[in-house]
Amino acid sequence: MSAVQVTGVSKIFNQGTPKQVDALIDVNLTVEPGEFVSLIGPSGCGKSTLLRLIANLLEPTTGSITVNGKSASQSRLDQDYGMAFQQAGLFDWRTVAKNIELPLELKGWDKEKRAARAQEMLELVKLPEFAEMYPWQLSGGMQQRIAIARAL
Repeated sequence: MSAVQVTGVSKIFNQGTPKQVDALIDVNLTVEPGEFVSLIGPSGCGKSTLLRLIANLLEPTTGSITVNGKSASQSRLDQDYGMAFQQAGLFDWRTVAKNIELPLELKGWDKEKRAARAQEMLELVKLPEFAEMYPWQLSGGMQQRIAIARAL
């Protein structure tokens, strides 16, 4: 059994719109237990997107992903692994508040509860005035605080 199996995975953002981005197309990857793998490539080629897909932080547009023989979503629910990104891992096209709301959105929280929780977390990390800004407008330290707020 492979530790990670990625089969025919594509990820398309804003599909069918003028802003469509084909981040990954038909990717295949096998990682065996105990194997160390590095993803190397230029900025914007999809390395972080692939990691987010494997971690079940994003859903693939097409294809399948298994981790330890289970679907990526089940493996995440079972907490079979942990992952830490070097960067804050924020989505540049989402506002600070929307980045914080993302895990709650994926869990099905309603819009008002997500917004209230995001505001609460922004106050906790002392950045409430930055809710409508984008990650690229913040310093690295501020981005890390937003990532912490999202994790909480």
